[in-house]
Amino acid sequence: MKRLRRTKNLIVVLGLFIALLWFLFSWLVVGSAFQVNSLEGSNIQEAADRGVKILNPLSTNEYQEISIIVDDFVPQPYEGETLFFYNRLDGDRGQLGDVQLDWGRENVTATINSGNWGGLWTSFQHPIHENNPVDFSAILPEQIDHAYQNTVTGLQVHVSDSSPNNRLKIELKDEQANLIRWSAAVTLTGGIQQLHFSLPTITNTTSLLWFMEDADVGNFVVMDQIALTVTNNITDISQATFVWSYGMLLNNWDANTGLVRDQGRSASGEFDAVQSTGALAAATGIATQLGIVSEANAVQIITNISDTLLTELPRFHGLWPHWVKLTPTNTFTIVDGTEWSSIDTAIAAISLLEAQTALGLDTNRTEVFLREIDWNNLVRVTGISHGYSYEGELLPYTWDTFGGESWLMQLIYASATGQVAPMPYPYPPTANGSGFIDELAWLFAPAPKTDYWGVDWQEYRSDAALTQINYYTNNYPSHCFAQLGLFGLSASEVPLPSAVPPTQIYQAFGVGGRFAPANDGSILLGEPIVVPHYVGLIASLQPEDAQRFWEFIFNQNLFTPLNNVESFMFHENETNCERTHWNHFKGSWNLSLQTLGWGRYLAEKQDQMPILWQSLTESEFLRSGYQLLAPLPLLAVSIDGVNETYTNTPTLFTASYEPLNATSPITITWNNSGIGMNSVYEWDFPGNHTVIVTATNIGGSIVTDTHNVLVRSQVFLPFLAKQ
Repeated sequence: MKRLRRTKNLIVVLGLFIALLWFLFSWLVVGSAFQVNSLEGSNIQEAADRGVKILNPLSTNEYQEISIIVDDFVPQPYEGETLFFYNRLDGDRGQLGDVQLDWGRENVTATINSGNWGGLWTSFQHPIHENNPVDFSAILPEQIDHAYQNTVTGLQVHVSDSSPNNRLKIELKDEQANLIRWSAAVTLTGGIQQLHFSLPTITNTTSLLWFMEDADVGNFVVMDQIALTVTNNITDISQATFVWSYGMLLNNWDANTGLVRDQGRSASGEFDAVQSTGALAAATGIATQLGIVSEANAVQIITNISDTLLTELPRFHGLWPHWVKLTPTNTFTIVDGTEWSSIDTAIAAISLLEAQTALGLDTNRTEVFLREIDWNNLVRVTGISHGYSYEGELLPYTWDTFGGESWLMQLIYASATGQVAPMPYPYPPTANGSGFIDELAWLFAPAPKTDYWGVDWQEYRSDAALTQINYYTNNYPSHCFAQLGLFGLSASEVPLPSAVPPTQIYQAFGVGGRFAPANDGSILLGEPIVVPHYVGLIASLQPEDAQRFWEFIFNQNLFTPLNNVESFMFHENETNCERTHWNHFKGSWNLSLQTLGWGRYLAEKQDQMPILWQSLTESEFLRSGYQLLAPLPLLAVSIDGVNETYTNTPTLFTASYEPLNATSPITITWNNSGIGMNSVYEWDFPGNHTVIVTATNIGGSIVTDTHNVLVRSQVFLPFLAKQ
């Protein structure tokens, strides 16, 4: 008994000691979190220098299990349609058997019309007729290293009502092999049932089917949600965001065609996006730099993309289309009614060129392609044209306004021709304040301190990011966005496509600019919205704000290895800041932007120059254009020469400038009208004289130096002459 009592006492003491340790640990974590929150947008490296740990919900050495929503039956049909055809993975879905499907706001009711079975099928990715399987043991594309993969371990099915005593059958099927990979059946109770199934290792599955069997006409089941349970071992939110965004973008790529579909819900070859295809090549270069994709896999992806873009796509006056499709004869053609786009050609080409350079691949064909564009026809007195219509007419609109798109067009033009095109509005603001316009060019090139037109892009970008971050605080101080520090207005689909006409689903959301007022969604939807891809674009500028934003959408299950969020807004009059309307659209272009943005941030976080910036400096073709638009200024010029001389004596002075790699051509002029690095001075009379040199280079950089010289009289001695 005494031994037992001593043991109990020891347990109590040990418990108190553990509790004390836990209290101290919690206090330290809370203290660290408070320090991080108080930094309010300071540079992440500065935070590291101050010994502050950046915290996020994935910061743990233990792997986590997270939920991936397959379907929650929330999205409603588009205007004029009776069914919304897509699940939360952007796969498609449809009925099984003769059932009546009634779509609620957060559920679907399946009722037997005839026969004794019926329900719904849903695909895991892309349209089901493509039979694209998912490997549940490694759900990201196979090119991504195993260390970053996720494994499906379970299935969650939530039923809110049903006819009792019916059987609900659930199957995971491989349509490609026409095999059922796993199945389970449960008896419906007539009330709420939250079903959890452990899953074995399943290699390939394309779809999930759920249906009542052995049922009677009129029997029903109300389904609330279907989700997968997956393991996750990535412990850094920024790394997870890049890997998962890249995975979804890569998943939209078809190795057979070499192109990226415009959106996850489209079939390959129906509506493929040229600029997103190039962007995937660039993102693959970044993934290789970060060790997420092997060099061998990267070379294979980039070479495949290169061969398709440069040898198989149609061109008009040298331009690629914005979108292409496959014809019945397996050739590519422009999508009906779309344009031959200058900006999409530029984005695809610079992405490809930098990716090729990063991997040491031959860039000659890409450079020749860019030089062969019919620039003379494309360049107008008001700027570079947007391209040509489907019918072949030159578009009257030009890249004439300050912003990343115009700058990128100028970069490609300058690299190909050695010239700068007209641009009537080269100074801020952008056309409409749409966020991606501020950052697009700087995914591919370092933002210059001063560009060809004298714009300080570094200052502008910082100011533009703060304008976005403070937008809701300044305009809607009591709104959930302001309370939670959420922000981001950029071009995207609306959070509720069913709430607007089809022509208004895609919006140029922005803080307002030269030609348009602010568009935050409140007029169109009754509530303001935010667009996450913009946050990825400024992760390098405001890392803590960006990570805080992504923590929110991760905790809300809006962003996972297989779920993307295009845009979201809170429910009307939401006070708890929890319930959101979100668009799960996997648009390849916005996926590209957030992938490239987070990839740039991760490289800089690891004290590396982003690989695309390295490629620009290593490519003679791109470097020549960049130096024309972003000249490296002269910082100083100096004079080397004697301090004293004599009248009527030729005296040499030499100039030198800093930095030695300042952008050429550099012009050196002297105040005796001399030109060049050296100049000879000769004075007729004694006294104090001044030598002045001026150095200039492209972009208006001007530096001067002054050198004082004492000139003495030339002394003539007759006796020396006699000798």
